[in-house]
Amino acid sequence: AVHGALQCGFCIPGIIVRAKALINKKGAALSRDESARHLGAHLCRCTGYVKILDAIQDLAVGVEHEPEAPKGVGSRGIKYEAEALAAGTRPFIDDLRVDGLLHGALKLSDHARADVLTIDTEAALAVEGVAAVFTAADIPGELRVGLIHKDWPVMIPEGGRTSYLGDVVAIVVAHDRATAIRATDLVRVGYQVHEPKTDPVRVVVDEEDAVWGLDGNVLSTSAYRRGDVDAALQTAAHVVTETFQTQRVEHAFLEPESTLAVPVDHGLHVYTGGQGIWDDRDDIARVLGVEPSVITTELVSNGGAFGGKEDMSNQVHAALSAWLLNRPVLVTLSREQSLLMHPKRHPIRMTYDAACDTDGKLIAVRARMLGDSGPYASVGMKVLERAAGHATGPYVLEAVDVEAVAVRTNNPVCGAFRGFGANQAQFAMEGIMDRLAEQVGISGWE
Repeated sequence: AVHGALQCGFCIPGIIVRAKALINKKGAALSRDESARHLGAHLCRCTGYVKILDAIQDLAVGVEHEPEAPKGVGSRGIKYEAEALAAGTRPFIDDLRVDGLLHGALKLSDHARADVLTIDTEAALAVEGVAAVFTAADIPGELRVGLIHKDWPVMIPEGGRTSYLGDVVAIVVAHDRATAIRATDLVRVGYQVHEPKTDPVRVVVDEEDAVWGLDGNVLSTSAYRRGDVDAALQTAAHVVTETFQTQRVEHAFLEPESTLAVPVDHGLHVYTGGQGIWDDRDDIARVLGVEPSVITTELVSNGGAFGGKEDMSNQVHAALSAWLLNRPVLVTLSREQSLLMHPKRHPIRMTYDAACDTDGKLIAVRARMLGDSGPYASVGMKVLERAAGHATGPYVLEAVDVEAVAVRTNNPVCGAFRGFGANQAQFAMEGIMDRLAEQVGISGWE
């Protein structure tokens, strides 16, 4: 705790057991390199291991610290629930158990873009231990949810069309998780498969809609201009044109998404690991067709998120099942489902024209950004807006012309991730600065 080695806590109990075994074996002779080599078997997404290794070294040589509570903004102190998280005694959502608990498992689409012709649940319902199979036809309220635009279908109905591989077709509820998962394979879906639209450069000018029920393939356009960029580019001593492409990035949080929904008097109590429990509450109520006051959402601090749990994943599916069955239902995604469903960092194609004078002073930048936002909005428009705002970095310019477009495709949804569009913009802008510096004959730092 003193070293800040504990963050979400999901990985720490195992690391503590490993560290204790190493210290028992080596004592004060335990080297940092040896600790690092043995910790290779433990995945920790939050800390980067440095602070963990610092703490292990102090323990090995007997350095004692007295943990202190935080004293205010800017101070260091022991993390809330640190002891329970380190010992593994504070449950995460998938550890929670209540009387009468049922388990849900999701049936995801087999195709990124396909008409759903039929959904046959008969074989799944016949499996011993299966309590119910729900589809979009069982939703009493609205079909679509979302943080900014309500454009993300909770499930794809018969007659609808899938728009990425994370779309949900059905949920199977059973007395145990293994049975629920096994029964999802017996949900038979008839498809008419269409070619997915995956190249944002082509999709942005494609007249055919990439996403079911939504008009057009442009989610948003963010633009601003100042000065005469064309004139500056024509008269500048040095001009560089370059295109940069960033990749889609997975958050890789260790705890997959998990939700427990428990019926209570006149409503539901939903234990969620989401990053916006008020949004979770409102959208759950929207899908169930009830007032938000009927739903109580309780945050159970999660095993990592980094922006990837801002959007809902399985919250509505657990809540819908519990509401319809009047039984507690726990839904935890598999790692594969988690990777398919939750939003990623945007891949952005960025074409820059930049100019400077003979001394290397930057005088003009034109930037055109094209971000692959996947099928549903999430916060994609805000990410591209932020990318546009950071397009020129910290540099003062006489002339600037920036446009950032978020495109709907049938690739994975993209949304919040640490940096929120600024990372991609800085990769491009600093690359441009290096190229200009080379022309001027100075270093990028100069």
